[in-house]
Amino acid sequence: MSRSHVPPLIAAAACWGFGAAVSKQAVSHLPPTALLVVQLASSLALMTVVGARSFRRDRPSLRVALLGVVNPELAYLLSLAGLATITAGLSVLLWAVEPVFILGLAWALSARRPSTRVLIASAVAVVGAAVAATGEVSGGALGGVVLTVAAVGCCAVYAVAAGEWPETSSASAVVAAQQGVALLFGLSVLGVAAVAGLDVSVSDVPVVGWLSAVLSGVLYYGLAFWAFITGLRRTSPSVAGIYVALVPVFGVAAGWVLVGERLTFSRVLGGALVVAAVAAVSRSGTATELRPVAFGR
Repeated sequence: MSRSHVPPLIAAAACWGFGAAVSKQAVSHLPPTALLVVQLASSLALMTVVGARSFRRDRPSLRVALLGVVNPELAYLLSLAGLATITAGLSVLLWAVEPVFILGLAWALSARRPSTRVLIASAVAVVGAAVAATGEVSGGALGGVVLTVAAVGCCAVYAVAAGEWPETSSASAVVAAQQGVALLFGLSVLGVAAVAGLDVSVSDVPVVGWLSAVLSGVLYYGLAFWAFITGLRRTSPSVAGIYVALVPVFGVAAGWVLVGERLTFSRVLGGALVVAAVAAVSRSGTATELRPVAFGR
């Protein structure tokens, strides 16, 4: 059975995980709202170059392009707002339920029950991500929890909608269109923040800040979304969602490699559970047990 969806979905998770680590460096130099604009502009520049020919030949539909407002724009803003009142560990724990959100939403919309293997793998992946966050969760506020869950919901809606809506343009053109819309929305938010007197200044940003902002934009938004859309075209949203659970695993690896963060037993055990769940689905060819997404080839 074809497993062509596996490499791009793993690549997407890796880009999100390592991109998040680079973003931590960038956000220490740029205000979050300004950082998002720089990241999206960097991603859009890359995707415009890569998908220029396809974009001229067959532009993505408006409704697919508007998904960029849902993710990354709203998802990112809600997640940042949530982080203002909860710990990073609790945020990771809440994001661990994203595969379940995707699974449930895809199940409700397609009226097709996922296979038992997919259900079990999703549960194991969520448990693994939760175990990886154990020991880092030190509390939080209800408002922050609600905002973070809303951000997770935005990402789930994006994954399912992107998988259910037919589209013939290349993955790079789709990402360029979505992130172009997100950038316009982000610029409007930046303008409102400036008028409101919030800190959006980038006048004293060092070179390392700009480099990390651009690199994180290319990784976290450009390459990650490109790879995810490519993989999503070859399988169902339910199966693709399981690979999202690999993001914190790559995030832990990035923290260890890039900034020397300590590898705790819970992180290693949780990561092993997630990898085992993803491997079980990858080896079984479960992608064909659900209705494939309707993207054009």
